[in-house]
Amino acid sequence: MDIRKTVLITGTTGAIGSMHLLELLKRNYRVICLVRGNDEVDRFKRLAAVVGQDIASRVQIINGEITQPLAGVGWEIINRLRGEVDIVIHHAGSIKFDRKWQNEIMATNIGGTANMLTLAKALSVNYFCYDSTAYTLNQIPRNPYEESKQVAEKMVLDWHSGKSMVWRPSIVVGRLSDGVTHGFNGYYGFFSGFFKLKEHLSKKWALNPEQCRVEGFEFTEKGILILSQPLCIDYSRESTLNLVAVNWAVSAMTDLMETARWNTAYNVVSTDPPKVAWVIERSFDILGIENVKRLTGNINVGMTSFWRNIQTTINSQLERFWPYINYEPVFISDALTPAPIVDLQFLKIMLQYAIQENFGYRK
Repeated sequence: MDIRKTVLITGTTGAIGSMHLLELLKRNYRVICLVRGNDEVDRFKRLAAVVGQDIASRVQIINGEITQPLAGVGWEIINRLRGEVDIVIHHAGSIKFDRKWQNEIMATNIGGTANMLTLAKALSVNYFCYDSTAYTLNQIPRNPYEESKQVAEKMVLDWHSGKSMVWRPSIVVGRLSDGVTHGFNGYYGFFSGFFKLKEHLSKKWALNPEQCRVEGFEFTEKGILILSQPLCIDYSRESTLNLVAVNWAVSAMTDLMETARWNTAYNVVSTDPPKVAWVIERSFDILGIENVKRLTGNINVGMTSFWRNIQTTINSQLERFWPYINYEPVFISDALTPAPIVDLQFLKIMLQYAIQENFGYRK
């Protein structure tokens, strides 16, 4: 199929969209970014803060907000761009899971996709690509996020104003070469609470090591946190965790866009994912936290009030992740090249960057 190379893309201030922008420019696409902001200067600053001024200067930036009709794009811009845009790539969306955010999730992922499809029709665009998730393959959605993606996928594949394609990536992490990511959700979100806990306990240790030993923890000379009582997590020993590097994911998506059949959904996943237990246990090794254990019995037996409070906090933070660390479907990959193997070095690259960036928290 012969396609011209002008792309309108959303989500370029996010983790996947920002890296896809770099991939598209590398392949000599002309790129128009839909970015929300108060004015032209604000929108440029928002994009440049993520991808750098040099990259932001190479693209056209238009104002938009996907939860508004026509994704917030004014008719003056639509009339100017009509017929110029060949492909819409829609990455923007909510990645929240919690039921309390259901209305926001649905408005963003379902309503936002509907608005982008309407915008694509108004622009006379022939091709529409949608960034979904491999976890829509669960027959029964486990949270509002998966439900919203299932509905949005159907809308995209039923679109009659042009040809469409759905990409289903698994759990996307940072860039393979250096771990760089512009979002610390998913895999990172699981460990961020433990990172903050270690940081908090480190400050207490610096003030009064003896009291910390009484409370049940200490730090080694190398900065490893050793807990005298285990914190427990309920995770599977048999299930897998399908992690893919973002640079591979966006390259695979672009390959599919350029060569694959349209009106189809494609899995952008690893064919050889590691066991979730191995990922969790090796990640704690890298973070320098000892005595976080797999749940095997009553966690409250013999636990002091100090550790019971910490365990309760950890439980509340991890509740949204439990479905993903206890069961994962076996995915078949549609990518043209295999995903990088997730080994210990892979995890080190990802977590060392996250530590360097304070897991996205303000320093």
